[in-house]
Amino acid sequence: MSTGIKIILAVPDLKLREILLYLLKSWEYNVVVPQDGEDITQYLKKENPNLIIIDAALNNKNGLHICKEIKNDFLTSYIPTIVLIDKRQLRRDLLSIEQGVDDYLIKPPDPIDLEIRIVLALRSAAHNFNANALTRLPGNKLIEKELIERLDSGHRFSFQYIDIDNFKSFNDKFRGNQVIREAAGIISKSVKAYGSVKDFVGHIGGDDFVIITAPDKAETIAKHIIKDFDAIVPAHYSNSDIKDGFIFARDRNGKLTNIPLMSLSIAIVDNTTAKVSNLFELMDVTAELKNYLKAMPGSNFMVNRRVVNKGIGGRSQGQRRASNAAKEPSLN
Repeated sequence: MSTGIKIILAVPDLKLREILLYLLKSWEYNVVVPQDGEDITQYLKKENPNLIIIDAALNNKNGLHICKEIKNDFLTSYIPTIVLIDKRQLRRDLLSIEQGVDDYLIKPPDPIDLEIRIVLALRSAAHNFNANALTRLPGNKLIEKELIERLDSGHRFSFQYIDIDNFKSFNDKFRGNQVIREAAGIISKSVKAYGSVKDFVGHIGGDDFVIITAPDKAETIAKHIIKDFDAIVPAHYSNSDIKDGFIFARDRNGKLTNIPLMSLSIAIVDNTTAKVSNLFELMDVTAELKNYLKAMPGSNFMVNRRVVNKGIGGRSQGQRRASNAAKEPSLN
């Protein structure tokens, strides 16, 4: 009976691969093997494995370089990696191993050692990572951990809280999972395209997402997220809904009423201009901005009280001070 755990085996040596396949399947793991020359990082995103075993000497690319790419990408950084390496390469690339992988074994690995390392790697990943089941983005525990580390470091960063407006009413009437998946893809794509290597994307749950990026990247990312999200919204409504600009559905109080089409509110807090020395203060300022944005029609983002409407080419809404902030000290 299968354990339900999926392991990617990226080993070019056919004889070693056959031995490892036999062992892994005998331990009841689901094993997938990428084709020779396939882009491993893209393959990981497609397969969503629990672990990868990778040879440091791949035919088309250095396995250690791939491990670094895996760890530098927020979509794959949570996947534990075990590298198989020969002794000579180990001496030469010890620093690279320390920077990019979770564990390593000398080739050919002893079966008992391999089994133990797999169990430990999976156990550690399960303890440290809390992914959203729908989007596979890091969940609350990693979001809080990342924010605390950024706050403690004293480095400049911008925190973006992304909320899909009117999603609950849409989800009650239609199936909303596809919207969440598409939103996650848009957010991830925008951060990859317009952010930097150290950026972070997380999914709090439901229709709430977060981004941590550099202050000079925040507005560009927000503009493109809004532009792309607004472009996909019409596909989820009927022509008559689009023409009316609303659906007839229940609001949060259960009352049937006209609910506007979905849009985005993005509250952006720059820790250099707002008092955010701890997580409570960060969420307090974020909630203040978000409450103001939620009262506005359409998709908007606000950077520490400056509101910009409708993404690329949008008009500034002027200087406004948000009020009546809700207290949200925790992401739990």
